[in-house]
Amino acid sequence: MSTDQTAWSEAVRQAADQLTALCEDLKNAPVEERLNALAALKHAFHDLHHCAQREAVSAARDQGWPLRRIATALRCSHEQVRLLSA
Repeated sequence: MSTDQTAWSEAVRQAADQLTALCEDLKNAPVEERLNALAALKHAFHDLHHCAQREAVSAARDQGWPLRRIATALRCSHEQVRLLSA
C-alpha cells in the first residue's frame, strides 16, 4: 500500500468517525432538529458521494479501466458502473 493510499484511508476513517460522533451528538437534540439535521446530512452526503463517484468512474475509464474492475473497486455491479459512466 502506498503512502497516498494510507493517507486517503486515514482521511476517510476520520471523516467516518466524525459522522459517527455527529450522529451520537444528535441523539441529544430535540426530535424535530434531529430529524431535520439527519435529512440535511443525508442530502448533502448523497450529492457529494454521487458527484465524487461519477468523477472517479470517469477518471478510471480515462485510464482504461474496464467496467468490471471499476465495479469491483466500488463494490457494485458493472451495470451500475456503466450507468454512472453514461
